[in-house]
Amino acid sequence: MKTVKLLVLLILFTAFTACGQQKKYVSYTVKKGETIKTIANDNDMKVRDLLRLNPDVSRKPDANTVIIIPNRKHKTEESTSTTVSTIENYKGKTHRVLRKETLFSIAQKYEISVDDLKLENNMSSNSLRTGSLIKIPSKKIVKEQEIEVEEVPNEIVVVENPNSIMHLVVKDDTIYSLSKRYEISDVELLEMNPSLKEGLKLGMRLKVGEKRDSSIATIFEDRITNKTLNVLLMLPYKISSSTDYQAQFDKQNSLLNITTDFHLGVLMAIDSLMGQGQKVNLEVVDTENSISKMNSILNTVNTDKLDVIIGPLFLKNAKEVARKMNIPVIAPMYSKNQTSTSDVNLVKVAPNKKLIEDKLVNYLLENYNGENLIISGDATPSTLDKINKLSAKLRTHDLIDKIKIIKPEKGYIKKEKFTKAIDSLGKNWVVLLGEDNITTNDVVNNLGVIPKKTDIRLFSFNKGSNFKNISNNQLSRLNFTYPQDNFEDNASEAVIKFTKKYKAKYYIRPSSYAIKGFDVTYDALLRIADYDSFNEGSKAGISERIGTKFEYEKKLFGSTENKGVFLIEYGEGLELKSIH
Repeated sequence: MKTVKLLVLLILFTAFTACGQQKKYVSYTVKKGETIKTIANDNDMKVRDLLRLNPDVSRKPDANTVIIIPNRKHKTEESTSTTVSTIENYKGKTHRVLRKETLFSIAQKYEISVDDLKLENNMSSNSLRTGSLIKIPSKKIVKEQEIEVEEVPNEIVVVENPNSIMHLVVKDDTIYSLSKRYEISDVELLEMNPSLKEGLKLGMRLKVGEKRDSSIATIFEDRITNKTLNVLLMLPYKISSSTDYQAQFDKQNSLLNITTDFHLGVLMAIDSLMGQGQKVNLEVVDTENSISKMNSILNTVNTDKLDVIIGPLFLKNAKEVARKMNIPVIAPMYSKNQTSTSDVNLVKVAPNKKLIEDKLVNYLLENYNGENLIISGDATPSTLDKINKLSAKLRTHDLIDKIKIIKPEKGYIKKEKFTKAIDSLGKNWVVLLGEDNITTNDVVNNLGVIPKKTDIRLFSFNKGSNFKNISNNQLSRLNFTYPQDNFEDNASEAVIKFTKKYKAKYYIRPSSYAIKGFDVTYDALLRIADYDSFNEGSKAGISERIGTKFEYEKKLFGSTENKGVFLIEYGEGLELKSIH
């Protein structure tokens, strides 16, 4: 009898022990027709989290494929046992979860991040149970987390700075692909991740950049000093050539017109600064748009006393000068090779294309509040790729689970597609991608015939030539919003005052190149005047001039780049305004 009791006791003890040691992850065999997305939904987790657990598995795995999924029993027991005890002893603020509330909406309500909310409540997923009580962390608390990297041989534990942007290495990742994706050099990637010296390994967590708090912006303060500034302006006039100057001036966007207008803007900036008491010495040279001529100039000019070189206008030539100098060389114009061109002394005024597009994407993610999302564009491969990428980025938002895609059929988009997709009672956000004229006309015209009481807002990555046949009245009605690297608010006092002075001096309205020349010079010289160098001054905050925003960031071992981008919205009465 004692033996039987002992055996029963042993069985019970074993069962209790097994229950108390539930594994965090278990194996799961994929059934026919299942995808990573359906399995993730069944387990209350995000697709990307499931893919991180199974980096070698495709999004549509074959039947009978064995994958790793979270153990539901483990999560339930762990959450119930820890949450009850910790909530009872918690002296801070708490929140009772209401129906349809999400982590994102709760985080917004208390002005905290989702990550801090999950950390405070020891949560591993984004799922919430209606009626449950959760802890609300203080807004001032910033913690460093110890994150265990799973599924890596020789288990690694890393400490991450909350401001670091991290990447989990998955199948097919390479140093080259990561460098391109995050726009950093191989050297920068290695500097931030010394472990890469041993090679790239599946499951590694790599630092790929730093987060920037867009809600806290330092504004640059203009100050006139008694410092004398020495400036070299390098412009491609080609004076020694046999150019027909009158014919060149007759062409609106000729190199001669661009160069002259930029030069006049520079002179306006220096006149303005000197009028306020700032001492400036300016030397102007003609590069003739020739590398050999530039080298000859650099051999004859005394660069020891120079504070800054403005120009050459074009990025390729500016890089050549920066490579030979030990002072900042400011390249004012955009280049298609913007991302790949770099040097420690090079300053790139024009933001790259990705920064401009990110401005709109970030706005959509930060301001989304349940709007009906529609993405439309032409059927070219490049636009379809953009649609897929934008859709994937937007789905990272906790509240966005449905995006409607509208594409042309037989070259055009039927009105019925929009009338069916539009929510007549709610708010609608329509994002137009691509630069096809017909598709642009179809989208705007189809939205234009929908009753005016319907709340519709149109977005695009730019306002290109595809909008040339679209009336401003149509765009105003749709509150058309797009990002751009330059913007002159013609109603602002600064723009009115500048235009008046420019016309009084040169008897013509300032072109965009003249405004660029003024902005680049005025801003750069003020940053140098109040700091030991341009490099120091570039870190002193954001500034906004007549038509350019300056938000400089120094790349590790690379150039200084401007991240200043405007988000422009058509308002009532055809008014254009910068909203972000």
